[in-house]
Amino acid sequence: MPDAIETKVRDLMTRHAAVLQKKAALSGQLQAKKDELVALVNEIKAAGIDPKNLAEESKKAKAALEAEVATFETEISKVETALAAFDKK
Repeated sequence: MPDAIETKVRDLMTRHAAVLQKKAALSGQLQAKKDELVALVNEIKAAGIDPKNLAEESKKAKAALEAEVATFETEISKVETALAAFDKK
């Protein structure tokens, strides 16, 4: 019959193996997330945006888009006004 020390060592070895297995799984997940991040950064750079200034670039893009929408809305209003005037004739 194994003594208490041998039992304790076996228990600790089992726990150690479980910890190593979990560490390997988490390490794999971490590497996958790192790879996703690298791919995202490369995609952002390919779009001509500096990832370090992403918030500023986002604000600029939003402002440009809002300006384009406002211009489009103005042009649509002009066309609608012209069509309404034409329909009255």
